[in-house]
Amino acid sequence: MAGWTRFIDAILTSKYNKPFPVTLLPSAIGYWLGMKQGERQAQILNAVEAAATHQQAKLERITGAPK
Repeated sequence: MAGWTRFIDAILTSKYNKPFPVTLLPSAIGYWLGMKQGERQAQILNAVEAAATHQQAKLERITGAPK
């Protein structure tokens, strides 16, 4: 079994001969994290825009009130 382990280790640690999942897994994880961060930023931006719209309506209500 030690020979098999050395064979697998040689494949996984080879600079030029990496199996498909070993080479693309870090890239896939980074891409997924980037997508999630973009979704979160969009949610925050939408919340800020909604708050700004609410504040604008409140400001118009205050400025339009009789003195």
